[in-house]
Amino acid sequence: MSVQHADGAGLMTQRARCAWAAVIVAAALAMIAAAFVVPFKFESPSMYYKFGVDKLLLRAGKLVGLTAALLLFFQLPLAGRLNALDRVFSLPALYRVHRFAAYAIAMLALIHPALVFVPDDMYMIPFQARYWPEWVGAGLLGLILCQVVFSRFRRVFSIRYHRWLWIHRPAGVAVVAALAVHVLYVSETFQSDGPPRTAVLLLAGGWVLLWIWVRLQSSGGRRRLCTVSSVAAAGKDAYAVDLALSGPRSFVYAPGQFAFFSFHSMRISKEAHPFTLSSTPTRSGALQITVRCCGDWTDRIGALEQGDSVYLQGPFGKFTHLIDAPGRQIVMIAGGIGITPMLSMLRYMRDTQDPRPVTLIWSNRAEEHLFCRQELDEMQEKLTRFAWIPTFTRRKAGFGRFGRVDRPLLDRLLEDTPRSAAVYVCGPPEMIREISAAARDLGFSAGSIKQEAFGL
Repeated sequence: MSVQHADGAGLMTQRARCAWAAVIVAAALAMIAAAFVVPFKFESPSMYYKFGVDKLLLRAGKLVGLTAALLLFFQLPLAGRLNALDRVFSLPALYRVHRFAAYAIAMLALIHPALVFVPDDMYMIPFQARYWPEWVGAGLLGLILCQVVFSRFRRVFSIRYHRWLWIHRPAGVAVVAALAVHVLYVSETFQSDGPPRTAVLLLAGGWVLLWIWVRLQSSGGRRRLCTVSSVAAAGKDAYAVDLALSGPRSFVYAPGQFAFFSFHSMRISKEAHPFTLSSTPTRSGALQITVRCCGDWTDRIGALEQGDSVYLQGPFGKFTHLIDAPGRQIVMIAGGIGITPMLSMLRYMRDTQDPRPVTLIWSNRAEEHLFCRQELDEMQEKLTRFAWIPTFTRRKAGFGRFGRVDRPLLDRLLEDTPRSAAVYVCGPPEMIREISAAARDLGFSAGSIKQEAFGL
């Protein structure tokens, strides 16, 4: 089975991404602005008898609640692995916004009842049947807080990722269902037929259709079946897993992109995990991921066997040199297993005989964590403008440099590198923050620094 050239990977130009981003953000802001009109244009009877500060607080409470409701509606497209949004924003960026929005929703959900109840001198919801929509809202608030707390402190509670995911997804559906019921019945504005009620019903219906689409895509529509062809050690506590595609269709991706992999094996659970493709799309039939053992799930990756089935969904991300101008000089800085997208890009450049200057700085704890050293040395011979510099933070080796990749070291290693070069950084989040700050201090523009952190 051949893997096609990366030209068909669906990458957008910077101008196209900016244009689509502006359209999408403007549409989201327009929805929020339309929601802000509701408490003014469609006043509920409860507003008729409020004046001064009481009316201001009640109206503010409704605005806060509507904002939280719309942010909840946006959470599904942000986390739904939608390829169209990934091409514009990149999936890691969407996931970061998803997490930030969750904190904002929790804060707004806490403020909303206080602003609504204070004008009526209510400090507790009465235990009466007519207040059932308010009690649904109280349950909704509890669900939201539980979602945020257990997501943020999952490791503190010793909840494994796949178990958290089994709870998080159904709880998200329950949150949206409770939200729809609460909004439709808590205020007279939404109880009677009219634009506000119609808008809520349309949004709820759209959310259901989108949820069905997302589930179909993640469970079959956009998944490709592969089989494990080999598993080999790649340095200390890491494995290179080679995959063979099934079926007549090829898998088109750009070097540096990632996909979600679900292994169907007796030796490892089948929840999907994201991994960068360390292979290059120029090599026919060769798909590869390189995984470091650093958790309950990844510790079992070496137990995979030849013939195990694998489903992949993707590709995702725009951490690839193909989005830069041809010939632009590149600096790659990797921490540990963060080398994988760089390997994919370097292998692609080797096969396409890319003449641009490339400098790779690869930081590891010790020499035994290195892999593909011989391949990188051969690249250095074939690509006359490529240089790679290994560094070690725990133990010195007979080659390379010892110490952290910090500003003084980067200043020495990149002394002759033009500040117009693109800088690609991949590794642990702390390392990315430090190196990105150091690169900016050395004169590289923020727009030229591309980041890819472990995890989503």
